[in-house]
Amino acid sequence: MTAAILASVVDNRLHAIAARMADAMLRSCRSAAFQSRDFVTGIFDAGGAWIATKDFIPVLAGSLPSAYEGVLAKFAGDVGEGDVFVLNDPYHGNNHPPDVTVLKPVFHRGVLRFWTATKGHHADVGGSGGELGYNPGARDCYEDALRIPPVRLYRRGVRQDDVWDLILLNLRLRDAVEGDLHCQIGAAALGERELVAMLDAFGVEPVLEAVRFQLAAAARHMRSEIVRWPDGVYEAVRHLDDGGEHHREPIAVRLRLTVAGERAVFDFTGSDPQVTGYANSTRANTVASALVALFAVTDPAQRRTSGALSAIDVLTRPGTIAHAVEPAATTLCTITACEAIVEAVWLALAQADPALTHAGWCRGYAFAAVGIDERTGRPFGATGALKGGSGAVLGFDGWDAIGPPVAMGGGREVDVELHELAAPATILHQGFATDSAGAGRWRGGLGGFSRWRIDQDGVRVVCIGSGALEQTVPYGLAGGLPAPANRGVVRHRDGRVTVPRTNSTLVLERGDVIEIHTSGGGGYGDPRERSREAVLADVRDGLVSEAAARDVYGLSP
Repeated sequence: MTAAILASVVDNRLHAIAARMADAMLRSCRSAAFQSRDFVTGIFDAGGAWIATKDFIPVLAGSLPSAYEGVLAKFAGDVGEGDVFVLNDPYHGNNHPPDVTVLKPVFHRGVLRFWTATKGHHADVGGSGGELGYNPGARDCYEDALRIPPVRLYRRGVRQDDVWDLILLNLRLRDAVEGDLHCQIGAAALGERELVAMLDAFGVEPVLEAVRFQLAAAARHMRSEIVRWPDGVYEAVRHLDDGGEHHREPIAVRLRLTVAGERAVFDFTGSDPQVTGYANSTRANTVASALVALFAVTDPAQRRTSGALSAIDVLTRPGTIAHAVEPAATTLCTITACEAIVEAVWLALAQADPALTHAGWCRGYAFAAVGIDERTGRPFGATGALKGGSGAVLGFDGWDAIGPPVAMGGGREVDVELHELAAPATILHQGFATDSAGAGRWRGGLGGFSRWRIDQDGVRVVCIGSGALEQTVPYGLAGGLPAPANRGVVRHRDGRVTVPRTNSTLVLERGDVIEIHTSGGGGYGDPRERSREAVLADVRDGLVSEAAARDVYGLSP
């Protein structure tokens, strides 16, 4: 077998192992968050190169390298066979506290050869926010969550009960968290077995040479993508709606993108200062978000590895919204900050050539219900919302109800029956919303409309997300129109109607109904250039109203 063929075989085997790890997590997880595929898996070589991943949620995957670095910064030279490490602290390499990282070293015949990694959004990470981890009232990282620096869950195969107790005794949903931690550890162990078997099958040196070959190939591939972009300096600004209950003003993410030949520099140093609130982005999250934007506009076959990362630089300035420093709260950063970062990259590229990139996608917008379920006496945490649409691109409409760029379509809706089992709430309606997409020659994907009823008194509900302001709605490109804003309405059982503010907490009673309208994606190109047949089909399907067909698309009777 030639070196090039073996490199391809090994590369595919590595990614297949990451996919098997993810499948094992999906089959053995405990929480609704993991059931929605809010997790990723990854593989590193012994030198710390990121070499494979299964990235259901790309913004989680892009922060795996920083988590690896955080663990090695503490334990380099003190790693043994059978060890398992855990980390969630955003100031020791993690992205934000709810995404808990588990790392397991892989030894072969007594020598460290690889690492397996799993990362997922846990149902509870403590702090004053409680279940699901989102606390719009958090002023700092101490109110945000329980911080877990790099520590061992297992030492040489022996469970470290003191560490487990320290973590679980600070949580309300300890059963769900313990179950999901075992799920992560089991998947990491599965990856370990598969990697050892691969080394036995092909030999250590041929496998390591194949890894080096593929990392170099990924670097060349990414450079060949970037060189297609026109050289120049491009600037863009996108905003977060706010930082939470303590910062009610929009916050700017500013990007200066420099393209020079085969390299690109993403410079976020001009972004606004960090705020008192839970929307600040760690550097790990900012880098991961820039990668989400990058991989979305380059060849889909591009491997997400350290090789690809070698073609770019991401610059940040400590103390800003794009590089928060301790003690800033950070829980919301994988949603709103990530979205603003991705949009800034895409808008900067659109200045070079709109054909390179996307119109704006929906932003994340949801309501999370938490409390004690009176049916069981047990704590619960559940979210409810239909996902919004993606932005259109040259030649294609956006995808309907695919979700924000945080996941790039990798997440999935929680099953209605599972939602109703997990929380005292009933899903009354879910569906696409008419005229929810930005109009264009190619329209954006459709957003959704959902209604769910609270079925017990005194339920704390958190409205989380972004995209509720005119300046943060999904933008159109090349003459395309923006999509409508996200919005929510509460119809109380006593007849009152209230409109909750984004990133706020409310208490609802039995019979109250939450209506959630998620935005579609932005449109691409002049709407009046859309084909008559496509507009008529959208009207027949209830996706576009007759009024919009006439007034926006210019369709005459």
